[in-house]
Amino acid sequence: MQVDPGSHVNGSVKSMTGFGRGRHSAGDVEVTSEIRSVNHRFLDISLRIPKMYAGFEPRVRRLISEKIHRGKVDVLVTRVGGKSGLMDVTLDTGLATSYYACLSRMRESLGLEGTITVSDMLTLKEIVIPVEKEDAVEEEWPIIETSLNNALDAIDRMRSAEGAALWRNIEEMLAVIRQTAGEIAPLVGQVTVAAKERLERRVRDLTGGTGLDEDRLLQEVALIADRSDITEELIRLESHIGQFLSFGEQGSPLGRKLDFLLQELNREVNTVGSKSASTDIAGKVVTIKAELEKIREQTQNIE
Repeated sequence: MQVDPGSHVNGSVKSMTGFGRGRHSAGDVEVTSEIRSVNHRFLDISLRIPKMYAGFEPRVRRLISEKIHRGKVDVLVTRVGGKSGLMDVTLDTGLATSYYACLSRMRESLGLEGTITVSDMLTLKEIVIPVEKEDAVEEEWPIIETSLNNALDAIDRMRSAEGAALWRNIEEMLAVIRQTAGEIAPLVGQVTVAAKERLERRVRDLTGGTGLDEDRLLQEVALIADRSDITEELIRLESHIGQFLSFGEQGSPLGRKLDFLLQELNREVNTVGSKSASTDIAGKVVTIKAELEKIREQTQNIE
């Protein structure tokens, strides 16, 4: 059975590599979000957001993790616009009174001239304190959310396009494996025949041409055939290939599933190679293992 490259691709297999930018504005405030992602075993989100938005970090992380499930993700959120509506100013009257009293005592004890002015007081720390209006900052969350969603949509398109290309390539390699495995099956019988001929030659050489009883010879050949039988391995290999393709239909996240299935495929192929004494089969095992290694490299990029 041949694989039709692209027949299982539905656009839902995603690469872990991508970039997206999103902007949204309301009034004089504009928020820009940039999201970059690269390969990683797990989901690792790194955020850089304005200090005034620090309270939104859990929401930002949740929003990212709902759309991206695997990869190292760097998120940069920037804000442009006035802050007059976000800040309030408070006066620490008690502290100002203490400062004034201290300055007055200093003036009297040192015999200094002049008066203490508002300008003098404003140079002192923490008398006038800017404070963020929590409700006003909260009102900017819809701007941030829309900006992030726009960036997530952009990176999703890029990751989906690259993922579809990766999957088409993987399907082509699976087709090579399936075809090569199909070429191994007819060789199994040849292995048994060759084993029988080798055994007969060895017995004749050792016995000076006498040879073995035919029934005994058949028993020995049957044992050799049983030890070198790779039918089950080839059946499981075909089953794993079918399962691999079905995972592609399910779409991302599937990277970890593919990692596990590749281990199983390698196990079956190694068993085929160890059981068979045929150089022809050994050559085809090498071909399959080379394709599996290429697939492994590609699956490292899949979410």
